Amino acid sequence: MKHSITATLLLAALCSCDDKPKEQDKLQFSLEEIQSEESLDQPSGQVAYNHCAAICDLGPRPSNSAGYEAQLRYLEQHLQAAGWKTQRRAFTGAGIPMQNLHATWGEATHLRPLLLSCHIDTKINVSEDFVGANDGASAAAALLEIARMLTRKPQQAEQVEIIFLDGEESFAWNMTEEDGLYGSKWDAQRRDDEGSLPKWQINLDLVGGRDVPIAPPSMDTPPSMYTEYSEAIRTLQFSPEQWTMAPTSYLDDHRPYLDKGVLSLNLIGHFVGSNWWHTPKDDMSIICPNALSESMRMTLQLINQLIPKEEQ
Repeated sequence: MKHSITATLLLAALCSCDDKPKEQDKLQFSLEEIQSEESLDQPSGQVAYNHCAAICDLGPRPSNSAGYEAQLRYLEQHLQAAGWKTQRRAFTGAGIPMQNLHATWGEATHLRPLLLSCHIDTKINVSEDFVGANDGASAAAALLEIARMLTRKPQQAEQVEIIFLDGEESFAWNMTEEDGLYGSKWDAQRRDDEGSLPKWQINLDLVGGRDVPIAPPSMDTPPSMYTEYSEAIRTLQFSPEQWTMAPTSYLDDHRPYLDKGVLSLNLIGHFVGSNWWHTPKDDMSIICPNALSESMRMTLQLINQLIPKEEQ
């Protein structure tokens, strides 16, 4: 996954996570339980935590695997239950069949100006039980809960497309320009060919980790998106240590769109030098409901800033 192109980021910031997730029902989280949360004014970290746990319970989810297919069905089930229309798009990456999953709201056929994205494949050849709780499942879980929250503002939801990307992880241990980002490269090229690139993209990655600061790469962040990000931090009164910037550039799923001229912001957790990234330690023990909640609140605040009421 993510390959740092320049200097290693050194951060000492911490995310407070002394809340206790409800372990007893996390793997049995049902559509009925989602519907019971619909009165909440803020996205639920517990809802997202339960989604993350349920996805991890499917086991490893590399491209073209039974686990990946089960994950697609899980995402489709919950998106469709919330009223979103889903579509799979098949392609081939490195000779392997792959599938991106798209979700849109409403009957409109216009180009949605904002693309919300994450990757949902897990790194191959880590271990037989590698579940990628933060590196894959956390962002997918967050987008599911964000999708539910967006249904409360249907006119705004119609301006958003959600995409769950396949093939972000490289097949070799280290990502290169040629190996990795298969789903985002394919989708960005398809949109460019069709003249359907969005204006903005917000990519979520590693957004649920306990004591993991969120640090978009400064070298990959357009000035206008940095301004939006900074304004959101101030509006939400988030910690500037937990919500910061990395003095680097990353190979991640924002890059293919950025290279096509899309104004992209990569909300990515700090992973350089961690003891869990691409190891079996990336399991539910490192996932924090508070971190998920903040990541979702940040994303929804950015949506509110990019798509103001007068444009809805």
